[in-house]
Amino acid sequence: MKKIILKEISLVNFRGVKEKRIEFGEKETSIYGRNATRKSTIFDAFIWLLFGKDQFDRKDFEIIPIENGKRLDRVDAEVSAIIEIDGQEMKLKRVLHQKWVRRRGTSEEVFDGCETLYYINDVPLRAGDYKTKIDEIIDETIFKMITNPSFFLSLNWKEQREQLFRIAGTVSDEQIAATNKDFKDLLDEISGKSMQEFKKEISAKKRKLNDDLKLIPAKIDQTIRLMPEKKDYSLIEQELKECDEKIKEVESKIHDKKALMDSYYKEIDAIQREINSIKQKQNQVVFEAEKKEQKERFEVEKQKTEIENKIRAAQIQLNNEISHKKQLEKNIESLTAELKIKKNSIDELREKWIQENKKDFDEISENLVCPLFKIVCNDIVANEKFKKNREEVRISFYEEKKKKLDRITEEAKEKSLKISEIEKEMIELTKRVEESEKTISEIQKDIDDLTIAFKEITIPGKRTIIPEQITEWFELQEEIERLNNSMPKFEEIDVTEFAEEKKSLTAKRDLLLKELSERDLIEKYSNEIASLEKETRMISQQIADIEKKEFLIDAFTKIKIDECESRINRLFEIVKFKLFDRTIDGNEFEACIATNKQGVPISVTNLGEQVNAGIDIINILSEFYNVAAPIFIDRRESVNSILNTESQIINLIVSEDSELVVKKIT
Repeated sequence: MKKIILKEISLVNFRGVKEKRIEFGEKETSIYGRNATRKSTIFDAFIWLLFGKDQFDRKDFEIIPIENGKRLDRVDAEVSAIIEIDGQEMKLKRVLHQKWVRRRGTSEEVFDGCETLYYINDVPLRAGDYKTKIDEIIDETIFKMITNPSFFLSLNWKEQREQLFRIAGTVSDEQIAATNKDFKDLLDEISGKSMQEFKKEISAKKRKLNDDLKLIPAKIDQTIRLMPEKKDYSLIEQELKECDEKIKEVESKIHDKKALMDSYYKEIDAIQREINSIKQKQNQVVFEAEKKEQKERFEVEKQKTEIENKIRAAQIQLNNEISHKKQLEKNIESLTAELKIKKNSIDELREKWIQENKKDFDEISENLVCPLFKIVCNDIVANEKFKKNREEVRISFYEEKKKKLDRITEEAKEKSLKISEIEKEMIELTKRVEESEKTISEIQKDIDDLTIAFKEITIPGKRTIIPEQITEWFELQEEIERLNNSMPKFEEIDVTEFAEEKKSLTAKRDLLLKELSERDLIEKYSNEIASLEKETRMISQQIADIEKKEFLIDAFTKIKIDECESRINRLFEIVKFKLFDRTIDGNEFEACIATNKQGVPISVTNLGEQVNAGIDIINILSEFYNVAAPIFIDRRESVNSILNTESQIINLIVSEDSELVVKKIT
């Protein structure tokens, strides 16, 4: 088993502890002190050193000391420890370092948060590498479970049970099913799913069926309310037959009266259709006259529009040509300015050539004069070298003078050539300006001619067509008047009395038909009620089938957990675990309750029994995970004795000591 022993821990500016170093005994160490002397801080510091949290799993608890309600500035919180792992010592250190920076444009440093620094054996590491190394030593969750006697029992009951199943192992579903044929059939049905998933699935189905079942009585009640009362439908059918016969007699009388009216209507309709046909011809005559008048006016408008478009196009052409002419004139101005500059440049080069040509070699003294004493030098070698150099200088001067004159001459030739090109281009541009002016004059003349022609065209006003003034229309109107005079005249035949009688009989017939329709409605609602009652029986049977499966699942789970509970409880010395509990009504439900051997829940026992129960659990966890680590026992003064354990014990004991007192127990 891997054994982790805390040999030494040092705190600097950590949670109110300015500086403290504690050495621990290999087997057991007790730390004494009054309340608020920072005994529990030792445990917090050790957990923070490893995982960056306190014993309550908080990351953001106050670490840097606070005085008078304010954080101490420029102070680093530091925890270091020496641990022994299977005989090999390792030094760990974690530092919460305050960062102070000077912002641009300011002279004072300001607080810029904190950063955490990590060290193993005084070698700095990155956060990820440090975490990896700690994880290699021990998993965080396992550490909490095997160092704090109260941690395991503070977990959610499902997490506790999961750990216990992992330690004790579980009985396979097949082993349980082998004891009961119904269990075997159940396993075959849920193939591919877990028992829990299948239970949730059928429970959801059962809830849906129950919801559907609750709705059926209301539906039946509503259908009964809608069902009409039963009547003597044979009597109603006889009345309906008599009513239909009377309606036929009245309709026959109305038909005879209307037949007479129809003969008049047919003659009137024939004459009216002929009149309508003539009116259509009249409308066509007027339409043709309006169309002719409109066409004449359109031709004039079209001619004027064409001239207007030509004027607009010519004006655009004129504007483009004027712009073109202005651009040419602008180019001439630009070339004129450039020509002037070039000619001035020629004059400057000419003057420069004259001045350069006037220059002559300034003869140097025939004797070499000493620069220090200002007297003629008598050194023969020096004088010969002086004369030789003087001749070389004179030759070099005239060669350089010739080169300068040649360069000036060449530059003047290039500029003269450029001037000729500019003058030639200006002549060409001037010619194009004259051509543009001629084009502008021609376009302007075209515009003037078109404008005169445009003004001379007058569009006639819209003329109102008067039908009576059209001979053809007038002749058609006379034909219409003739036909109107030939229209037959007759008196209106009154069938109101027969219509009222038919209306009364029809209303009575509708009432009788409505009463007969209730017979079909009663049959329809009766069938619906029978269908709902059948559905009730089907749903009730489905619910019963599901409840049978739920009972079977609960029985299966109970047997399985009873076996697991037996396995688990054989592991522990003083603790027992109940994996099922009962409600006040006696119904069983899944749970995970730690009790003592007498069945009393550990949560309501005294502190001593709670601590020893925690150590009992730690011993089994350490054995299962093959690792032991220091166990911190708070309020140890309330515990007379503790169970034997392979783990290092660190007791936190309340005493009258105003300062922490550490005692190693061998």
